[in-house]
Amino acid sequence: MRIGQGIDVHAFGPGDHVVLGGVNIAHDHGLIAHSDGDVVIHALCDAILGALALGDIGHHFPPHDPRWKDVSSRHFLLHCAGLIGEHGYVFGNGDVTVVCEQPKIAPHVETMRRNLATDLDCPLGLVNVKATTSEKLGFTGRGEGIAAFAVVLLTRRRDSQLVSGENPDLDSLVRRLELDPL
Repeated sequence: MRIGQGIDVHAFGPGDHVVLGGVNIAHDHGLIAHSDGDVVIHALCDAILGALALGDIGHHFPPHDPRWKDVSSRHFLLHCAGLIGEHGYVFGNGDVTVVCEQPKIAPHVETMRRNLATDLDCPLGLVNVKATTSEKLGFTGRGEGIAAFAVVLLTRRRDSQLVSGENPDLDSLVRRLELDPL
């Protein structure tokens, strides 16, 4: 088994929505970021990459690289999902905690979970998303931004878990989700 943890933080800036777990949520601010600023997916990607000992999201998708400007973070998660299989593991489970005062996360949790499970090609029951406030303490409490914390468990793939003897790669995952390829 491999365990990984990830943390991501983005400050609020101009905008009318935030993207969390692949869901556009109306809000009176956006998030300042090179990509879409999806702290849920960024933390989850870092947890996966950590479990695989493959660095962090900034190593795989450098923020100074113009290819990643305004791109959906779901592309990053698809890449990480492919790496799980390439390295002989399967996604065991993942848990993400979002920390913010606003916007309210609870109404969007199930859609986030479905997005993450789809991108990770795993059952919905293996992905959890929850939220908390910081009781008005720190930068999240002052409403200056959003943070997310993630932990994942990866388990070694058994031969019986292979589908038709193949491991899905990033291109097939992108086609399955009908997202534009990178």
